[in-house]
Amino acid sequence: MSDLIDVALTRWIEKRAFPGAAYCYGTPDKIEMGWVGTRSYGGDWVDASTWWDMASVTKVMSTTMAVYELIRKGEIRLDTPVRDVLPESKLGEGTIRNLLLHDCGLKPYDAMAGKVTDASEARTRILGSGPVAKPGEKTAYSCLGFVNLMAVVERISGKNLAEFVHSEFYSRHGIEATYRPGPHMVGQIAPTEATPGWRRELARERGEEWSVGDFICGTVHDPIAYILGGVSGNAGLFAPIGGVAKFGQVLTAGQDVLGADFGDWIHVGSPASSRALGFDTKSPAGSSSGVKFGARSFGHTGYTGTCIWVDPDAKVFAALLTNRVHPVDGDMQISQARPEFFDLAWEAATSGAFA
Repeated sequence: MSDLIDVALTRWIEKRAFPGAAYCYGTPDKIEMGWVGTRSYGGDWVDASTWWDMASVTKVMSTTMAVYELIRKGEIRLDTPVRDVLPESKLGEGTIRNLLLHDCGLKPYDAMAGKVTDASEARTRILGSGPVAKPGEKTAYSCLGFVNLMAVVERISGKNLAEFVHSEFYSRHGIEATYRPGPHMVGQIAPTEATPGWRRELARERGEEWSVGDFICGTVHDPIAYILGGVSGNAGLFAPIGGVAKFGQVLTAGQDVLGADFGDWIHVGSPASSRALGFDTKSPAGSSSGVKFGARSFGHTGYTGTCIWVDPDAKVFAALLTNRVHPVDGDMQISQARPEFFDLAWEAATSGAFA
C-alpha cells in the first residue's frame, strides 16, 4: 500500500502541488513511514531526517497537550476563567474551554506583520485583545486564542511553552519535535515561501542574519509566531516525520496512554461547529481526512501543508507533511491531495498485511 501512496503523492508533485512530502500511518503497535520528492524543486531529496514547519498542527501537538497535562495534574480546570490566570485578559467570563473550542469571542488573527517588531509588544497586544463576540456565542477559529493558551501554560508552570511541552510531554513519550530549530538545522528543513522584506529587517535587528535567505527556512512561517520570537501557541513547532508518527501513535492509544480524561477531549464540544477541545473533528462532507476515516475521527491541519488524523474506532492514524507554500503561497491542490492520501493511508493501516 505504501507504493500506492508514493505513486499518488508523486503525481501531485508532478502537478506542482508541493515539491516533496513525508507521510506516516499506523496503529498503537506499528508505524509505517515514507517520503517522496525534494525539499525544494531541484533540491535535496526528502528523507527521514527532513524537518517540517508544522504550522497550526502546533495547536494540537504542542499547546493542546500542554494544557491537557496541566488539567490532568489538577493545576487548572477547563472551566477556569482566563482572567483568573491572565488578569490582563479582556475575555470576561471566557474560560480555558472556550479558548480550546475556538468560541472565546476573539477575532481569528492580528495582521501585525511589518507593523510590530518587538515580541513583548506583540504579546501584550494579543493578550489585551478584546472579544468581538460573547464567549460561547459563536465559533471562530482563532490563532489569538491559542496565544492566550500559551500564556496560560507559561503563567501557571513558570516555564515557556517550548520547555514545558518538551519536559512534560515529548520526553515522556519519545516525541522528536522542537521550536526554534536554529542555524545548525537549516540544511535539514523543508523551506516555505519567499522571505518578505519585513522579516529580513526583523532578522537583522535580532542578529539572526543566518535565517535570511531567498526562502524562509529554519524559522517559523507564521507571522505572529515569528514576531513573538518563534515560540507560540498557534504555530512555531518543527518536527520530522518520525516525531509526528510517534505523536499519532500516542493519540491513537488514547486513554490507554494519556489517561481516562482524554476521551472527553476528542468529542465535538458544541453543536455549532466541528471543534473538540483543541482538535478538529471530521466534518460530514469535504473533510481533509477523506471518506475512509470514521465519523468520530479527530485531527488538525496546518497552513504550510501539514495534517494529522486519528480514527479512534479503527485505532489507526495517518499524517501527511508537505511544504505546499514553497516556492510561493497560493496553490491549494493540497485540498485534493489530502483526502486521497488519507483514504489510501487508512486502507493501508487497516489491511491484514499491515497487521
